[in-house]
Amino acid sequence: MTRDGLGEWTQLPPAALGWLQDVVGAGLGVFSRHPIPVIGRSASLDRGHPDSGEVIPPLVALRLSHGSVLVAENEWLPELRPVVTGMPEDLLFSSFGAYELGRVILPYGYGVWGPTFYLFADMSTWRGEVDDRVELLGPESLGSVDYERFWHCYDGDATCGFGVMEDGELVALAAVRERGFGLQEIGMDVMPSARGHGLGRAVVGAAGTYVLNQGDVVMATTAPFNVPSARTLRSVGLVYAFSEISAYEGGFPLPPQPLGRPYPGAKIKNYYPDWAMNKDIEPSGR
Repeated sequence: MTRDGLGEWTQLPPAALGWLQDVVGAGLGVFSRHPIPVIGRSASLDRGHPDSGEVIPPLVALRLSHGSVLVAENEWLPELRPVVTGMPEDLLFSSFGAYELGRVILPYGYGVWGPTFYLFADMSTWRGEVDDRVELLGPESLGSVDYERFWHCYDGDATCGFGVMEDGELVALAAVRERGFGLQEIGMDVMPSARGHGLGRAVVGAAGTYVLNQGDVVMATTAPFNVPSARTLRSVGLVYAFSEISAYEGGFPLPPQPLGRPYPGAKIKNYYPDWAMNKDIEPSGR
């Protein structure tokens, strides 16, 4: 497996490649830039891919280092192609691109989420370390987790978890779930009161080491706005591979403002005044 000096996979790990081709329904040869291909998907994927069981959203756009592709419901293609064909990759994989895709699919009951960053690690990239604060959580312990707070940790889907307790309370958790093709994905949350002490790195490091010791490849996702998460994932050796935009059922979700700070204590402020903020955004349902 190969990665460049900028911290990006130049040749995808075989496990990641298998998963990616499963999502697209085709090989890497369909990816291009001028124009970005827009291809149809099988309606049977609504029930899960016959090989992996992966439930594929009705619209997925993926961006690799050598090109992109958008896969969507066949009935949407006549409306999507004029939007995507004339759009550069940088615009498609942005808030602007999500809004433009939303103009097409929101009337069908789907918003657009993304871009999402996908990162992977194998033994050649891994830098996770053992931390004595972390303990293994089995199915029984995971069953008592408050998933309203640990909402990135795969309620009902996790095979195991790695947590840190403080005063008898769970304050950091990295959960692991199977994704097929020799991939196991890690999702992580750290409670606000416990941030800034390396707990995210500790639990992700333990979870990733567990996955690699089973002979699998580590997978994780984050978003451009989630700076603390991206820093944590990269710090333990997860390497960026591609970006995704996908359909989201039930409205048009908007990301928050960027999380974290450039460095501890750095002053940050809104560039826009309050009166210029988007007043059309409704409160979260969480």
